[in-house]
Amino acid sequence: MGRAAELTGVPAGTLRKWEQRYGVVNPQRTSGNYRLYDDEAVRRLSVMRSLVDAGWSAQEAARRVIDDAATAQAEIARPEESATDPRIEELIACAVDFDVPRLEKVLDEAFTDADVVSVVDDWLMPSLVHLGKAWQRGEVTVAGEHFVTSAVHRRMAFTFQTLPAAMNSGPRAVVGLARGARHELGVLAFALVLRSHGVPVTYLGGDLPLEAWVGTVGLISPAAVVLAVPMIEDIPAVREAAAALMPLSPVLLGGAHQDEVEGPRHLGHRAGAAAVALATQLAAAS
Repeated sequence: MGRAAELTGVPAGTLRKWEQRYGVVNPQRTSGNYRLYDDEAVRRLSVMRSLVDAGWSAQEAARRVIDDAATAQAEIARPEESATDPRIEELIACAVDFDVPRLEKVLDEAFTDADVVSVVDDWLMPSLVHLGKAWQRGEVTVAGEHFVTSAVHRRMAFTFQTLPAAMNSGPRAVVGLARGARHELGVLAFALVLRSHGVPVTYLGGDLPLEAWVGTVGLISPAAVVLAVPMIEDIPAVREAAAALMPLSPVLLGGAHQDEVEGPRHLGHRAGAAAVALATQLAAAS
């Protein structure tokens, strides 16, 4: 219980109350009668805490988490992305119609733009936020949302790979997601901008176990480690990873829920601009 309280930021007494009064979790017991919380329990408790912090009653929050934790967390307000690009609605239209030619044309035009920062901050990330909200409203199906985000992921990965390799002698950044975290479009966009500005980037992708993070950072000794907190349920694993990695390297955080993890430096909510700032900092330090 002490470790669960540390990871979720919920006092042990409150955890006990949520378990006994509302049945949010049902932890197993050791032979010594200690509670054991698995990853799913910790994620549910993190969503419950965020709902309560957002003003929900504990009873209503518990009911929603028990029914569907993922849907419950989707109702929590998240930082708004700026929406200045007139193409913001295009990805939604492609998701509704499963329009392959139009989607490919939109991505071709976007990723041939020399200003990668503008593509990421003014069009891509706001468009993905609007796409997610359209799914929540029922305007886009799950399949339609996956259709578009998978295409975006493929295009960003291709663009990342085709950029000129940075010099290995420069300060290196390791970028990825903690265990259990799979929403990697934002952190991949960050890595893409970093590499486009000449930073050697080791991109580790999503859902990387803690021991793999520690081993990789210990081996590479990067100038910066960048993690993201895209979902509420990712908070406990990011707290755990950040605590383990900060003694080894500077740790920076991005993502919608970065402000709920104390300790590392927060990058803010514009991935492209944050990547440029980090690239400038690393260049000055080299």
